[in-house]
Amino acid sequence: MLSYLRIRNFGIFKDVELELAPGLTVFTGETGAGKSMLVDAVMACLGQRTPRDLLRAGEERAVIELVASIPDRQGDRDGPGDSGGPGCSENPDDSRISESPGEGEDPLASFLEGSREIILQKDILPDRSYLRLNGRLATSSLAQELGGRLVDIHGQQEHHSLLRPQNYLGILDGLSRSSIEPCRRDFQLMYRERQEVLSRMADLGRGDRERQREIDLLSYQVREIGDAKIRPGEEEELRREFAVLSSQERLVELAERCYSALYDSRGPRGAAFELLDEAVECLKRASSIDERAAGPLDTLQQAAFALEAGLDALRQYRRGLSLDPGRLKLVSDRLDLIQRLKSKYGDSVESVLDYAKKAEARLNELLSADETLSKMKDKLAALESRMREVGESMSALRRDTALRMSGSVTSSLRELGMPGACFSALVESGDDPLPWGYDRVSFLFTANTGEAPMPVHKVASGGELSRLMLAIKSFLESTDPVPTLIFDEIDAGIGGKAGQAVAESLWKLGRSHQVLCVTHLASIAAAADSHYLVSKVEEGGRTHATVRLLSGEERVHEVARMLSGTEDPVSLEHARELLKSRAIQPRG
Repeated sequence: MLSYLRIRNFGIFKDVELELAPGLTVFTGETGAGKSMLVDAVMACLGQRTPRDLLRAGEERAVIELVASIPDRQGDRDGPGDSGGPGCSENPDDSRISESPGEGEDPLASFLEGSREIILQKDILPDRSYLRLNGRLATSSLAQELGGRLVDIHGQQEHHSLLRPQNYLGILDGLSRSSIEPCRRDFQLMYRERQEVLSRMADLGRGDRERQREIDLLSYQVREIGDAKIRPGEEEELRREFAVLSSQERLVELAERCYSALYDSRGPRGAAFELLDEAVECLKRASSIDERAAGPLDTLQQAAFALEAGLDALRQYRRGLSLDPGRLKLVSDRLDLIQRLKSKYGDSVESVLDYAKKAEARLNELLSADETLSKMKDKLAALESRMREVGESMSALRRDTALRMSGSVTSSLRELGMPGACFSALVESGDDPLPWGYDRVSFLFTANTGEAPMPVHKVASGGELSRLMLAIKSFLESTDPVPTLIFDEIDAGIGGKAGQAVAESLWKLGRSHQVLCVTHLASIAAAADSHYLVSKVEEGGRTHATVRLLSGEERVHEVARMLSGTEDPVSLEHARELLKSRAIQPRG
């Protein structure tokens, strides 16, 4: 439920505050006073994109604050008799809000911190705007998700949804979401798989000439890669060998210099081996005199043994070095071959081999196209059989929902002052599958007894659409409730007895919901639990709107103005009588 709204520097509002109560609350006032802008402010806090020109002229920032109590997340509640049909997967945890970040995770949990009250603030600046939830910056998508849990907003634009037949199936499925959603998910997965099978069948069924061209190309590619006999890791091995082979002369020179330094005594300093041997002899003589020389002697003797081993290893290494131009050319040619294959088929040897594997599989598929087509046809038949089973389950669910919807909406229309009205939600199943099943939904309507129902978008007038939308929403909210409903001039085009019936319907909704309604009808205003007047005032050469809670004689005068445009004694008496008669009973 919404409990508080403050609007500063937004549109025509300078600074207004509203304490919102349960039940039916109405907002009245002259045309252009700013009533619908109150709805715009609520929608802005709930993530709707806000035009920059709504920032009040001359101000640097508009701020809208909204305080609400958020209901617990819960699954959709369908009417009596709803249950998942055969062929549908079980999903007991479906909820009104889907696509949450984690399985069973409430994306708002970190903002609520254990509380069910949330404060939303929308700041609008000339160059940007941002949202806060409980003082923390939040995205518009998160605010929209919150809005889906808090409010349903119905205005003149909602009437247009009844004029678009493509919306009807979504409306119908929304009435039994927890039952039909598992079926829809299963069906959509099968539908996508069916489309892939059909695509493959169309591919395999291409003309013989085109298929033969692809067979020739794939045969060449598979043969080229196969003849190369490349293997994973080979390129790295060859590059290391190429680096050694291309540096043989330099390696021989370095090995010979090393050997000369260790063993050749022709240099001015003598060989390292001979010098070390001389040092060992000196220490042997020293140790015969002073036993403390035995330690260094032992160390040098070990060094001499290690040097001898090193010389043996160096001789072996040197014998392994040889200039072999033939091997160098062989390695270079092999690297060039691998590079050519990579330029055609992948960035690495592994990628080339993977391409060859896929090309061979595709080649085998084309070579056995007739056999593959036969298998694809069998797979398609099995898939379509399962789709038909799930589709029939969805059709049964939709027809059951359509039957309940038709009866409930027709009954509501008669209560709304249309005794001859009849509404019918018609579900027709076709032979060809669509992403959502086999069904198409039509909404049929007639306002007069004896007349055949016709498509809503062809026959309903503006006033009839208003009452039809209210009847549909009344049925929807009885099966899938949100705490707050907002109606923005949904009474357009109606009056008299029809207006009184709409007022009663809104008042009844107010017994189980918080209902906020922008209205021009005195009968609706008189039925309200709370009545706010939106009016313009001029101060300091500028105009701004105020919002004032009416009571007593103030309310009488406003209802009189709505009745006749004047506040003469007759209108005032009529207003008092209307208010007295509309005081149906206190909220239960």
